Amino acid sequence: MNSESTNKKRLTELRKIIDDANYSYYFLDQPKIEDSLYDSLYRELIILESQYPHLKTEDSPTSRLGGEISKGFKKIVHTIPLYSLDNAFNLQEVEEWINKIKKLLGSKNPIDYQSNFFVGELKIDGNALALKYENGILKNAATRGNGKEGEEITINVKRIKSIPLKLRIKHPPQWLEVRGEAFISNQSFKLMNSQRESKNEPLFANPRNACAGSLRQLDPKVVAKRNLDFFAYQVFFPENYVLNNNYNNHWERLKFLKDCGFKINESSILINKKNDIEEYYKLWKTKRNTIGFGTDGIVFKVNNLHLQNLLGHTEKAPRWAIALKFPAEEVSSQIQYLSFQVGRSGAITPVANFKPVQLAGTTVSRATLHNIERFEELNLHEFDTVVVRKAGEIIPEVVRVIEKLRINNSKKFIFPTFCPSCGEKLEKNIKEAATKCLNNNCKSIQVGLLKHWVSKRAMNIDGMGIKIIEQLFEANIIKNISDIYTLNSEKLEGIERMGEKSITNLLKAIQMSKSKPWNKKLYALGINHIGEVTAKNICMKFKDIDELRLASLNNQDQILEVNGVGMEIVDSIRNWFLNTKNINLILQLKEYGLTFSSDSKSKNYSGKRNSSINEKSFVITGTFVGFSREEIINNVENNGGNIKNAISSKVDFLIAGEKAGNKLTKAQKLGINIINENDFTIMLKSN
Repeated sequence: MNSESTNKKRLTELRKIIDDANYSYYFLDQPKIEDSLYDSLYRELIILESQYPHLKTEDSPTSRLGGEISKGFKKIVHTIPLYSLDNAFNLQEVEEWINKIKKLLGSKNPIDYQSNFFVGELKIDGNALALKYENGILKNAATRGNGKEGEEITINVKRIKSIPLKLRIKHPPQWLEVRGEAFISNQSFKLMNSQRESKNEPLFANPRNACAGSLRQLDPKVVAKRNLDFFAYQVFFPENYVLNNNYNNHWERLKFLKDCGFKINESSILINKKNDIEEYYKLWKTKRNTIGFGTDGIVFKVNNLHLQNLLGHTEKAPRWAIALKFPAEEVSSQIQYLSFQVGRSGAITPVANFKPVQLAGTTVSRATLHNIERFEELNLHEFDTVVVRKAGEIIPEVVRVIEKLRINNSKKFIFPTFCPSCGEKLEKNIKEAATKCLNNNCKSIQVGLLKHWVSKRAMNIDGMGIKIIEQLFEANIIKNISDIYTLNSEKLEGIERMGEKSITNLLKAIQMSKSKPWNKKLYALGINHIGEVTAKNICMKFKDIDELRLASLNNQDQILEVNGVGMEIVDSIRNWFLNTKNINLILQLKEYGLTFSSDSKSKNYSGKRNSSINEKSFVITGTFVGFSREEIINNVENNGGNIKNAISSKVDFLIAGEKAGNKLTKAQKLGINIINENDFTIMLKSN
């Protein structure tokens, strides 16, 4: 057997192992092989396919990687239209829909609940997709568009790991078309916005918008990072395939989709008595916030495909299905005025201020409009009545304007062309969809940088809150970060709410901040796009700020070697160092005793390593009395230890507080050293 045939066999074997591993991980939620083994097999597959490119197949797992940036998306005609659903807003309207079906079907086809006449499914709050397969291989994928024509986004859909590139059944039909909903889970959405916030990028309004924006990304690598998911809910295939396999009802087709390797919503049910409809709706009306993704209602469908065909469609929607919407957490209020916030990067964020309303249990009177695009889309006028809701149950947002209630001759709100803080002309940043003030002396930018520097996740200077910073700034006592280290009792005595004890504690916290690790200081500088994780990764590569500065100016490839760093971050670092004010800031901070080097990461405040902690890895779980979680992290990192998020055999210690959860159980099974708060205190004192 020649080497090519041997490698062809190995390629087939590798694809099968990796496909099975992906299926177990993303579909069954039961990891089948260790990450390290998966990575080595994946690397082997990439190497072999690069050596024998003619042996690479369309369904290879490696087709989920890379990809060229698209110039745009071409239109694609749906051979089977994607219809909308008619909506019901209460159970009475569902009953009216059932009565209408009875009349249309007549006495020959009576509705018999005991014969599983209906299927109930959660309505996923995502983005509809149409997937086409030929002989079991994914050929193209498209957005819903207007139902008749959508955008072809196959290259991006291949990055959704819960969508099979090859169907898992042995004898697939010649063609098959799947309908389903792409979505972003609540957890992924929170993580995505947390990362964007740490990079000072505009936040996504809600998971649905984030998903829609991700699907239309021109760079497929961005899509791969956003962890999209997919539920299948409908399938079409040739008529002879239906007859041969008895897939003549919707419930059996859902099972078929599952056999093909698709995720289906496991909460779906067969309705076999009339009360099931009401009970199913009431259950999910209260339970919907406990699941990990957005749902805005229940879809009821006629189960029998023959009866579906008899009922047919209106121009816009099938007669055999209806969406019963959950009561929306939306309220209306009247705009009082608009304000425009200036962030530490200079980005301008429009904010709607309206009459206070009760929303999801809290009083809300303002909501961000995110950026200029969203601002222009809403087309706001003075005293407009707007609909407000909480995106992801957390962030207040303006959903839409009720134009019918608009006051005659009311003036349209105009996005400012000059900074509302300093008056400098604003610049539009096309790459970030942001409008910015570029004046480094702008009060709002400087106050924003000061707030970021002292924040808990950065230098954690306790006692220096927003109001204190603003008072000190207005009094010309501090104007930039380095001025914080010139503060003394005399300068602080006249500040409101600053008594003797408060001053002592604040000065102590400022002094202690000098010993923060190198990565904390880099993050605290507020360089655009550098979040906590990126700062840590950079500081593992570069021993000090001078080495990073030289690389940004002379050897940018070194920075690109850092995990999670692309040209956008490299450009941001380079531009920061090209600003002489930033260089002077670092020089001033060094004069005041701050070091920007990895030496400070592995030393405690006295300058000595604690051998009990140095080079050991720790996981934290539960709640603590004598320490905050941030203090534990700082103590570990300042003494040369590493904090891990998950339990594995490579972890040295689990620090367990009260109400410790699954991490404690897993650590006990793996035989990891488990210590409590007192043990950790003793460890800190030992050497």
